[in-house]
Amino acid sequence: MARMTAARALVETLRAQGVDTIFGIISSHTMEIFDALYDHQDAIRFISTRHEQAAAMMADGYARVTGKPGVCLTSTGPGAANSMGGLGEAYDASSPVLTITSSAEEQLYERGLGTMHETKDQMGMLSTVTQHSVHIGRAQETPARVQEAFGLFCSRRPRPIAIEMPADVQGQEAEMTIPGPVQHPAPSADAAAVEEAAELLLAGKRVGVLAGTGVHRSGAGQALTRLVERLGAPVFTTAGGKGAIAEDHELSLGMYGGEYNFPPGGLEDPRQTFANSLDVLLVAGSSLSYFRAKSQGLRQPPQLIHLDIDAEPMDKWYTAAVRLVGDAKTVLEQLNAAVAERADSGQSASGKEAGFAGEVGEVRERIRAYKRKTMPNETEIMEAIRGAVSRDAIFVGDVGICNHRGANYCLEIYGQRSYLSPAWGGLGFGFPAAAGAKAGFPDRQVICITGDGGFQFNIQELGTCVQYGLRPVILVFNDDAWGLLRHYQKSRGNGRYIASDLRNPDFARLAETYGAWGAQARSLPELVQALERALEADTAAVIDVKTPEGFANFR
Repeated sequence: MARMTAARALVETLRAQGVDTIFGIISSHTMEIFDALYDHQDAIRFISTRHEQAAAMMADGYARVTGKPGVCLTSTGPGAANSMGGLGEAYDASSPVLTITSSAEEQLYERGLGTMHETKDQMGMLSTVTQHSVHIGRAQETPARVQEAFGLFCSRRPRPIAIEMPADVQGQEAEMTIPGPVQHPAPSADAAAVEEAAELLLAGKRVGVLAGTGVHRSGAGQALTRLVERLGAPVFTTAGGKGAIAEDHELSLGMYGGEYNFPPGGLEDPRQTFANSLDVLLVAGSSLSYFRAKSQGLRQPPQLIHLDIDAEPMDKWYTAAVRLVGDAKTVLEQLNAAVAERADSGQSASGKEAGFAGEVGEVRERIRAYKRKTMPNETEIMEAIRGAVSRDAIFVGDVGICNHRGANYCLEIYGQRSYLSPAWGGLGFGFPAAAGAKAGFPDRQVICITGDGGFQFNIQELGTCVQYGLRPVILVFNDDAWGLLRHYQKSRGNGRYIASDLRNPDFARLAETYGAWGAQARSLPELVQALERALEADTAAVIDVKTPEGFANFR
């Protein structure tokens, strides 16, 4: 044991858990924590953002691409409140974000005495966007509370966790021991349930897979690919699951469904038709929410195998024949072993319908044709962007028509944790999440695809990127409007436009004033040329892509 302040214990415990990056803003209520960080600058990089929402979103982006918890540090009151939008997104996406905030001195805590930044029930506020929230009232509690948070990230659905430490407690001293890194085995599924699932997968005539965010969260891409290759089972993904299997793999059928009440065209969707023809469906790492499944026309499969980190989302909209509760990678490895054991004993996928493998190839072609028919320009734009970047590039989307009718459907992703899409649906996620992804992988290309409205939610973080050498490329599809809502007003409201126009700055010139690289593109060839140059820039890059006739008409 050693005598130290709570702030020092906090920082040293974070370091012991492998934290190397923290996003946030310094505050008068966190001075002790920053003083402790001063002595650990060789191991923990602090990235000072311009807004706490962006700090939470950067921590989220960092977490999603690295698979490690992201950490953000905010002030009490307004600072903690500002982070709520980012934490809500991380909660809905099951992203492991640890948010650390302060509060008034312990003797003034929640007494309504009018102290600076006082908040009515700050823990209650944070509890709405976290799975667990704790108040540290004594210095000696600090190491255990931090270790507990990292243990929860490993053992259950890794949603955000909040730790609140009053300003005076941060400076209090106590005898404390810094615990080592959490060693918590990923939870496996019940062995009997695994055997039952393997039997169904091998006996099924028409077997398919729907892969979600949980495959990325647990790093299960290779385990999933091995399993579906053994079974000859095609794979759909959710938007958050894109890249769970490389989308140029012969068994990949791309993203299933779309956005709620936002079909890509008036033709029959071959993905929906084929998915509803399957007799056995393995859902891996998806909660099968109304938004992603039921509203997209997915019917109850005759035999549903539902794999998820916890049982909470199971049997809400669809009844599972087998429930596999556990970590996706661990359980998929269990299934691989069970299927391989049966193959070694002579049992194979003998129930497979004749011609099924050929049909999968035909469906892939029908899906391509469907996209080219219903979204021709969107497909061409995304193919051009894809062709200009490396295979392992990380793409980060925002809420906007360029993603709903572009990247989600038409952009191919080839590796796990390479596509970040907002789950909660809040604008402004794309750019800060891309900056966080770049902090996690500085040597990989990171491309943000956003609209002019969403970009301006966190445009100030260009200063953060330049200051800390973060170099994402931001493609701003600029139609001087809330484009998605304007599309709705045109398609559903008979052109009764109101509140959907925007007056925007020159984004390229604005980027340059921050010290970033900026360019404009008014055609697809100009976009590709600018993107190639942006990828070589030695700073963050913004390409203002002019789409005055809307994204779908950009050429």
